[in-house]
Amino acid sequence: MNEEKWKQVKDLFHQAQAFPVEDRVEFLDKACAGDTVVREKVDDLLGSYESGFLADPILHEVVEIVGAENNFQEGQVIGRYRLKELIGIGGMGEVYRADDTELNRPVAFKVLHEEVAGDKERVRRFIQEARAASALNHPNILTIHEIGSFQGARFIVSEYVNGETLRERMRGGLTSAESLDIMCQVATALQAAHSAGIVHRDIKPENIMLRQDGLVKILDFGLAKLTEADDLPIDPASPTVSRLQTSPGLIMGTVAYMSPEQARGQAVDSRTDLWSLGVVFHEMLTGESPFKGESVTDLVTSIIKHDPASLNLRSISEELKPICTKALAKDKQSRYQSATDLLQDLQGERKKMEYAIHTDRFISVSSTDELKTQLIRRRPTLSAEYIVTSVKRHKLATLASLAAVLFLGVGLSVYKYNGAPQPADLNGAFAAVIGPSTTEADLKISRFSSPGRMAQIAISPDGIYIAYITKDGGGKNGLRLRNRETLSDVEVVQAPTAGEFEDIGFSPDSGQIYYRHSFPPYTGNTINRVPLSGGPSTKIIVDAETGGSISPDGKMIAFSREVDRSPGSGGGDDVIVANADGSNERVLVHSPFAGPAWVATDQVPTWSLDGRSLVCWTVVHSPDPNHRLTILSIADGSMQLRDEKWWDVTGSVFMPNGSLVIAGKPMEAEKLGPSQLWLIDQNSPPKSITSDLIGYSNLSATRKGDVLVTIQNRSLIDLWSIVGKDASTATPITTSGELVGGGGWNWTPDGRILFTSSVSGNSDIWIMDADGGNRRQLTHDHGIKRVAFMTPDGRYIVFTNSANGWDPHLFRMDADGTNVKQLTPSGIGTASERIPRMSGDGKWVYYTQLFKEYPGKETPPNELRKIPIAGGDPVVLATNAGYVMDVSPKDGLIAFDDQTPPVKQGIRRVKVMSPSTGSIVKTLEFPQATAVGQMKWSPGGRYLTFVDQTKPFHVIRAMSLNGKILSKPLVIFQGQIGLFEWTKDGKQLGYARGTQTTDAVLITKKDN
Repeated sequence: MNEEKWKQVKDLFHQAQAFPVEDRVEFLDKACAGDTVVREKVDDLLGSYESGFLADPILHEVVEIVGAENNFQEGQVIGRYRLKELIGIGGMGEVYRADDTELNRPVAFKVLHEEVAGDKERVRRFIQEARAASALNHPNILTIHEIGSFQGARFIVSEYVNGETLRERMRGGLTSAESLDIMCQVATALQAAHSAGIVHRDIKPENIMLRQDGLVKILDFGLAKLTEADDLPIDPASPTVSRLQTSPGLIMGTVAYMSPEQARGQAVDSRTDLWSLGVVFHEMLTGESPFKGESVTDLVTSIIKHDPASLNLRSISEELKPICTKALAKDKQSRYQSATDLLQDLQGERKKMEYAIHTDRFISVSSTDELKTQLIRRRPTLSAEYIVTSVKRHKLATLASLAAVLFLGVGLSVYKYNGAPQPADLNGAFAAVIGPSTTEADLKISRFSSPGRMAQIAISPDGIYIAYITKDGGGKNGLRLRNRETLSDVEVVQAPTAGEFEDIGFSPDSGQIYYRHSFPPYTGNTINRVPLSGGPSTKIIVDAETGGSISPDGKMIAFSREVDRSPGSGGGDDVIVANADGSNERVLVHSPFAGPAWVATDQVPTWSLDGRSLVCWTVVHSPDPNHRLTILSIADGSMQLRDEKWWDVTGSVFMPNGSLVIAGKPMEAEKLGPSQLWLIDQNSPPKSITSDLIGYSNLSATRKGDVLVTIQNRSLIDLWSIVGKDASTATPITTSGELVGGGGWNWTPDGRILFTSSVSGNSDIWIMDADGGNRRQLTHDHGIKRVAFMTPDGRYIVFTNSANGWDPHLFRMDADGTNVKQLTPSGIGTASERIPRMSGDGKWVYYTQLFKEYPGKETPPNELRKIPIAGGDPVVLATNAGYVMDVSPKDGLIAFDDQTPPVKQGIRRVKVMSPSTGSIVKTLEFPQATAVGQMKWSPGGRYLTFVDQTKPFHVIRAMSLNGKILSKPLVIFQGQIGLFEWTKDGKQLGYARGTQTTDAVLITKKDN
């Protein structure tokens, strides 16, 4: 748009603000005189300006109009507040994260734009926000700490919410259960606001924040209106509450969430907020707004002329349709009359709802020339709930050994528990959720209704209590306890100031909770216990590698401890038993660091029902790495191993009949899929209980075995692309969440896309057009492929493949997937090859050689290498190379992450090497404030582009070879991204974007 047109848009924008919507439409129809470009731009600006803070790139233009410059900047100290970083910007002002230097807490510092500060109405609304919010003391409403001014600029200081907006959460998809929980919390907040006579008038996903622990907060009372509340009058003389009126006919709020009366500029009351919340609810449940319009005018017309029958209710469960329909009734009298009424209906559904999981299936459809595979995904409802998590504790175990003679002496082919299990009562055995005849169809899976990212969970033996820990970006939170009968939920132990809590469990009498407090770098960890009846936490074990497991009689505790692992120390790991109070420790078995096997210490030992033995997991190194189920005798420390080999194990628990249920993944599967539930009986092969795309970990069960709690996990990664550098043009290339790992993919020389997908049930290489069409699977064998790229001449595809499930190595194949050739040798358990890149002439493959760390042994430094595309001996180019590496398309310069000691604290060092001479031509240092993730040369080879991860949202920046980072970001994303790649001509950018959600579920029998 040229300067003259842009000036016309600005003038019309200012003029239109003075009109009510009906007159505004007529005014713009005449003023724009058929100029659709100007009209659409004005409509966009008007809609964005009313929406508050930045939710759309168009707001940058709004800020340009209303003025965005002020005297505030990062690092500045204003009174007791030190500004840290800009975290939001919009039409009214900017928001910084700041430190309260007196109270030592993070806060949000919101400042009004200087030019906006000259608008008395805007200033009034700014003060109104502070007064309205500060008049409400409620956990679901943002707490206002202070309002003030500095050098003529107004500011508000509020609590800092560490989390994400509902809009950001919705991008990853919400279950019905999550939607209900969020709705209940918002309705509770509105109930408090309306009781105080305050109508928010701008309820929308951008003004609803979800903290990392799941608590919902309503923000931005800038449009709030104080009404005459008949049920709870407001004192007109209150110093914190003043009655502020809005001019009749003035539209306030975000258009898409306006009620019909609000869109008409009529008087509003609390029912307006309930309408807006109904729109939000519809959007959470269906993924789309109930109203459509290409412009603000069209959208308003859709709202005013809305027919309830036009709502997209087909994808909403029968149980929730009445709530959504009633909240969106056009007539205010037919709508919910109070937040209390809405809350009662929501809570009623939440109490009686029970969820069942129906696994998404990949359905193969044959075509004439290829196999196309598509993922059919149903939106979750109350009767078919989709619950996904991403909790998986898998530590790369160091492999050392117990003497081989010990293994052979106890007999590996016989598997018996030491002594028969304690007699389980018949009712308990009958009620056990998993038994010899159990199938997946017999299970009923109910969501544990606590939003957020679940990290740990355990159920008490009597089944009354559930202890759990959620996690956020900075670690894990405090230990919480929920009563399943009363639904009361309390924090038993506050979140630690250092380290984190994990490995939680109950005493057999359900009176105590045990947990481990781990400290980075995970030395000096303690096992603690706290009574359910209340009281302080007691430290009982010091220096524990795992949490503690209490014997069935409550008298003993079992745990693991790491012994000195320094080179030449002869150290190892110990499995230890002690009295329940931590006294009288006794080493049950010691695993030295020398030999082919090691008793794993990344799983809490599990007691047998008779208390005579422990279930542990031994990592066997030779001939290939695997886990083996191991029974340790409490009496003498003797061992028994089962023959089955497991790739990973993430939890185990006994059923009343003595059967063991584990969450694990067998080695023979040679698949990338997550851990499933398996039943292990004494004299039978392991039986798969589940077989879906959702993983399991962290198992716990009641004494009767009638309820099993576990954490489920799933990661969804898709490809997106943008044209140029405008993130607002982003469009999805894939939509099934099928990409593997970090979303490994690359552009081909002819503009197609190579990517690794798990859609076939295994991690394989696929190729497709730039728009996602013409998909074709290229590999069909076992093994985990993660990275693939095509040579410049289009002849070969080079990729990494973990054929044994552990260490990736380099392979080459023809472009059609035939003639596979391994380029680097397989060194099981010793080294792996990562991050392959191609030389410009197509003759060499560059890669990073990573060597595994072994306790007690000195680890060689990682190496930057190259190997001929035809195969041959590798050539070492540099040592101490990191994970980040790329090759310039201009002159073949190799940029790689350098880890040569000494490494400066907070500094990332990158070296640039000449491929012809092997000499270092540049050494670049990225400042501490910049987090360097993936690094790519720009298409012209002049700059190194990288993801800056220092803010809640990701941006792509560029550094020139003189070490200067360009001040203006290349691309600004609203959220976080994964691997990115420029097309050869630089006109298009592709990137991976994923979501990982965690939650906990309760598993029972369907007939219970």
